[in-house]
Formats: sequence, C-alpha cells, structure tokens
Amino acid sequence: MKIFHSLFWILIGSILALTACTTQKSIGKVNADPDHGLIQTLKLSGGSSGMEQIDDHSYLAVYDLKRNSANARLGLIRVTPSSLIVSPIKVDSWGDEGIANDLESICAIPERKNEYLLAESGNWQGKYGRIFHVKVDTLTLSATVLGSTKIPMLFRNDMTVVGDQYEAIICLPYDKGHRIVMLGERGGSDNSPHGVVRWGLLNLEDHSFHMGDEGLAGIPVTVPGNWVHTETKRDITDFHLDAKGDIWAAASEDLGDKGPFYSVIYKLGRLDLENKERPFSVFESITTRKAVTGFKIEALSGPCKGISASHAFGTEDEIYGGVWRPIHIE
Repeated sequence: MKIFHSLFWILIGSILALTACTTQKSIGKVNADPDHGLIQTLKLSGGSSGMEQIDDHSYLAVYDLKRNSANARLGLIRVTPSSLIVSPIKVDSWGDEGIANDLESICAIPERKNEYLLAESGNWQGKYGRIFHVKVDTLTLSATVLGSTKIPMLFRNDMTVVGDQYEAIICLPYDKGHRIVMLGERGGSDNSPHGVVRWGLLNLEDHSFHMGDEGLAGIPVTVPGNWVHTETKRDITDFHLDAKGDIWAAASEDLGDKGPFYSVIYKLGRLDLENKERPFSVFESITTRKAVTGFKIEALSGPCKGISASHAFGTEDEIYGGVWRPIHIE
C-alpha cells in the first residue's frame, strides 16, 4: 500500500511539473516572437521608458530594448472605458547604425504635425547615442525616420563605466527650421552623481545638433525624497510639459531587478519663451512633488480624458513588467 501511495504522488508530481514547463514555454514564446504583432508580454499593460500624449485617450511610448532584440521600440497606448490597448508601431529603417538601442524618451515637435523625437539613452562604446526624427501614422501603425543626429558625447559608456545616460527629452520652439531640445541626464553615477538638464539647437532639415558651452554644462538637479541610496538615485527619468507651461519630471530609485522601487513626480521648472536661446527655467529648489512607492516611473505624461487625474505615468519594473497608471497631484 505504501509503495502504491509513493508511486501515486510521484505521478502527480510529474504531471504538475510537465504542466508548469508547458505554461512557461508558452509565455516565453509569446514574449520572444515579434512576428505575431505583439509587444513583449511584459509591456502589454503599458509599461514604457518614455511616453508622449497625442490625444485625449492615446499615448506614444518607447521601449528601452537593447540592440540584440528585434521586438518593437515604439508603441501606441489607447485607453478605453474597458481596457488598455497597446499596439506596436513598425519603423521603416533606423539608419546606418541599425535598430534603435535603448530608447529612453520621446517628445512631440512643436508646429510639426505627427512628428516626434525619440532619443537613445546615450552612446555604447562610442556608438549610438542618437536622436531620431520620425513621422508617425497611427492609422497604419507605422513610422518613418526623417533623419537622425548624435548627442554630443561627454562620458563614454562601457562594460565597467557608466557614461552619459539621458532619460528625458522636450522639444521647444525656436524658428521655422530649428527647435531647442532639452535633455535630462538621469544622474546616479560617478561621472554624473546628480541629474542635469542640458540643451541644444536642432536643425530639422539637415539634423545637425549643436550644444553650446552653457547647454553642455547644464543645470544640476537634486530631488528630495525618502531615498535608500541617495548616491545612486536617478533624479531625472522623464519630462512632461503641461498645458500651463509647467515642466514636470520623474525621479526613481532602482535597488536591483527585484526592487523595491520608489519614485517621485515633481515640478522641475516652467517655460520662459521670452528667453529665445533658453526658453525655459529650472527651479532652484523642488517644492511640489508626489512620492509613488512600489513603482519605477520612467515615463510621464498628461491625463486621460474621463479620469480624475492630473498626470499619467508608465513604469519599467524590471522582472515585474510595467504598468500605465493615472495619478492626481495637487
């Protein structure tokens, strides 16, 4: 009888093990196959590394996939009364250096309908570090790269060194063929211990990008909060320009792929269109802020119509995937 019971439980254990293996393989297949028209399973809930609102219920999002992944870099998030729909957007060609590597931010180009800037985090061993100028067709879920430029390299990223890490971008008016581009260095490294706002002038025709001495030096940003390790927190993980001309930003702390995560949304500055060469100001101290525990916010944008909120955010929560959430900040 004891032998029978032992064989019975061995059989049950084998069946459960086989079932578990089958489930894991199924999830893995969906996760890795770009031909089914799906963004990675972990992204389907709206997680992203950068986000820009395009209408009352829709957002464009970028994903920080590395160069060896063939999955979608750009997606459309639609918020409906009953669901969140995420669709991949196919990009025609990324240029000579190939597919985008580690896209971290996106912004609309003022006075250019359906045109956007997508920015990589920075160079990798001297390559990449590009800003892409794209035109997006949300009806066909396609995008065309109109040109690209390189962000001037200050610090090289390598296997043992953290260099430039830009995680936020805003595009501001200048003249017909040029725009001021604000970039947010995240901070939290030996080369850049704090966040830094840098800026330059982008030519939308030949895609040259010039950052003067003041723009390269930038404006330092330190965000207060209940940080566990203040020396490694990321002071800037995204920008958002609201309808009033206020510039918001997010900061986050990443203690590892398992977390725990902690973020802060704060008011960084405001537009100053009277200053043509630097049409924005950055506050000397951060006074308006909202702590968000449990999420690593990397995308920040405006509110969705019909939801009582002032902002929306997207997260990149490592092994837990990512989410899109509305939030109200007084």
